[in-house]
Amino acid sequence: MGETEEFNTLAFEKRLMQLKDTQESIQGLSSWCLKQRTHHKKIVSSWLNVLKRVKVEQRLVLFYLANDVIQYSKRKNYEFVESWGLNLQKATPLVRDEKVRPKILRIFKIWEQRSVYDDEFLSDLTGLLSAGAIKKTDDESIEFQPTQLVNKVKQCAVLEADTDLRLKDIHDSHLELSDADALRTSLKGLYEERNNKDDVEKELNDGIACVERYTQALQREIVAREALLALLTSANQYYSTQRGEVKVVAYAYKNFGARVRVLKRKLDELIPTLPHAAPSPPQRDEDVPSPGPDEDLDLPAPADRTDDDDSKEYPVIHTRYTRIILIELFQNVSS
Repeated sequence: MGETEEFNTLAFEKRLMQLKDTQESIQGLSSWCLKQRTHHKKIVSSWLNVLKRVKVEQRLVLFYLANDVIQYSKRKNYEFVESWGLNLQKATPLVRDEKVRPKILRIFKIWEQRSVYDDEFLSDLTGLLSAGAIKKTDDESIEFQPTQLVNKVKQCAVLEADTDLRLKDIHDSHLELSDADALRTSLKGLYEERNNKDDVEKELNDGIACVERYTQALQREIVAREALLALLTSANQYYSTQRGEVKVVAYAYKNFGARVRVLKRKLDELIPTLPHAAPSPPQRDEDVPSPGPDEDLDLPAPADRTDDDDSKEYPVIHTRYTRIILIELFQNVSS
């Protein structure tokens, strides 16, 4: 693809997939992207599409390419800085793998040191990167239902109350069931007190039943809590993804607002150079000239009447009355 050719998405994505982790390869494709900066939106969109399809090692190489283009564009004030910023929050969760995460974090640190992006935006990227390594690094949607989490929390609360009740039964027992030596001593004292081995055996069996019920309740609570932890992990990933998408939209609106302010400033500078508009009509009654009481209005002379007009009756209107009526109508309209 030459400098003057039309942008070919398939050919560019092929070059991205074949990009090598060498300075020569990265800088070569970076120079081409800068020459084709009029297609910056298509370039960044293709970059994100390829990032989703390749392995994690190739994703790191693609981030190296983005870093090279973005830093040069920042110095030259090219559009790539904004275009890539809108997609970085979508791309960052795809490089959480431990193999590449420290190197991606290093790129973010460089951007912070060189003020490529603002601190708030880079903090969001770092949060997305540090949200936790994920087993699947492809762009699969995370299935999460908030109602499941709520129901599981309620279930854990019920099981916890049952476990506490079983533990209370153990503490209320006449035997020291929580310690072997103390249990042996309490059994000996109980036998000496009652002198009946059947009573002692019954007390011991009741104590064993209490411990078994507590153990079973504790096992049920452990299973429920493990399921709750899994749901919380899914919730964390789900809301991290949602937050990233919201940040992308917020960042886009922020940039749009900045462009609107720049445009308004330019328009304010042009206003003094524009031709003056036509004078506005008077707004107050005193600014409107009214005919004096002694001034007669020149009314058109009545046309000659024909024979057909004899059948009609026309009222006779005097000039003075006409003037008074017109003045009142004019004042009402002006007010």
